[in-house]
Amino acid sequence: MLKSFVDRITELATPKTFEIDGSVYASHSLCYVDGLKKRPKSIEVTGLDSVCKLVRNEADHIGKKLFVQVKNFKEVAVFTTLDGDEERFRLYTCVADTPNVTTGSYMPYEKAIIELRSLYIPNDDHAYLLNLISSVSSESRVTSTDNGVTQSVEAKSGIALNSMVKVKPRVSLRPFRTFVEVEQPESDFLLRISERGEIGVYPADGGVWKLEATRNIAGYFEEALKDLIEAGSVVVIR
Repeated sequence: MLKSFVDRITELATPKTFEIDGSVYASHSLCYVDGLKKRPKSIEVTGLDSVCKLVRNEADHIGKKLFVQVKNFKEVAVFTTLDGDEERFRLYTCVADTPNVTTGSYMPYEKAIIELRSLYIPNDDHAYLLNLISSVSSESRVTSTDNGVTQSVEAKSGIALNSMVKVKPRVSLRPFRTFVEVEQPESDFLLRISERGEIGVYPADGGVWKLEATRNIAGYFEEALKDLIEAGSVVVIR
């Protein structure tokens, strides 16, 4: 008696389909259960070399074509191609750990010297700028004449020395703004010196350096992963 009762309950609980007027109906509602698919855990790194090592060590294990996307001048993402469910898996994210370079505002003399010596790659204009501001000490009184195109600065040292210095309206500098593994783009800056002896460098290239940095990063991967790219297992995009 009990067995028949249990069998009857099991029979009623089992989903059944019915065809009515050419359409198929089910006795129970079914829903898709997500989250059962095994997904690789995403990894965050800070260096392009780490991305290349991860791709080389795990490309065969993953078994899917990998895309290395240079999203911008300081971020790279690696993800798989579409699977059977039209999904991509993000495997790695790389964000550059770049220093905060002060641009677009005036800097005190001491801060300007420190940043120029530690956060910029030397070039001709870098040497010129260091030489210029070395004559403007915290004890100096600075008077400037600025017509919007060029600027003249008079630095008075002590009570007897006067000198007139012609200031370039634009300088080309190479601050650290992208991954250290690639060449830092050179870009133009407007140079200004305040009456208090403060130094200001203002970006003047419209952000073109960001495009150059992106190309440099893509070129790095194209060289470092050349064999995998030629084999068709890795694609570099930007």
